[in-house]
Amino acid sequence: MGHVVVTGSAGFVGTHLRAELGEAFVAFDGDVLEPDPLREAVRGADAVVHLAAESSVAASWHDVWHTWRVNVDGTVNLLAAVSAEQPEARVLLTSTCEVYGNAARIPTPEDERLAPVSPYAASKAAAELACAASGLDVVVARAANHEGPGRDERFAIGSWTRQIARLEADGGGTLRVGDLSAERDILDVRDVCRAYRLLLDRSVPARTYNVSSGETVTMQQVVELLVGLARVPVRVERDESRVRPVEIPRLAGDPSRLRAATGWTPEIPLERTLADTLAAAREMEPVT
Repeated sequence: MGHVVVTGSAGFVGTHLRAELGEAFVAFDGDVLEPDPLREAVRGADAVVHLAAESSVAASWHDVWHTWRVNVDGTVNLLAAVSAEQPEARVLLTSTCEVYGNAARIPTPEDERLAPVSPYAASKAAAELACAASGLDVVVARAANHEGPGRDERFAIGSWTRQIARLEADGGGTLRVGDLSAERDILDVRDVCRAYRLLLDRSVPARTYNVSSGETVTMQQVVELLVGLARVPVRVERDESRVRPVEIPRLAGDPSRLRAATGWTPEIPLERTLADTLAAAREMEPVT
């Protein structure tokens, strides 16, 4: 595969992608808003995976300017660096199924019009446009929600698993949640990283692909599964501060194009993803 430079390599997805790519993985943890280090980093790369982003939908509402700056300007800087230093390299932009917003078709195919409803999703749609105008060999991966060991507390499942680990240490208590009515297409991050590796193959056409299962579960079901895994009694209580300003009721991507191009299908069931995520949270919040 050669050298694959990965921006945001120390983040949640980056740590799992390192395991997937092995020796091909080349970390870039510098600031994507600084052009010169980026140009140096991509020099000699066979491929670039652009993970660096402000990736929290909830956080994007609190600092819209930062979200746009990192996700759009950072992507433009990366594309300029590749164009200047390694124009033949394949670039994989990690985008999101959130760009579809309240789609008319679910599971949603890649040709659905983009209708983002959050600053995060809008910034990712803009980053996709920058890629389309770059003239480079770019694959856009619109990933569904992906979870797994190491997910941080800015995200629902990361928060819930860390809360449960702390409740286990305390002998029980209350799990605080937001709106649980939303339906989401949830993948294991390790399956997603496998899809990213397959999309780096130059025999795969450079276009946009949903990385998704096409199936949904409610966040209520996810909470119930996690509470069932808890080692202590856990009550669930809605916390209005955890409810987003705008929520998409149902979101799922159609994976047909990716399956046809690479043969990829998700392999890790949600129950294992949640169990592994909770086990990792327990290591960070050990029961005493």
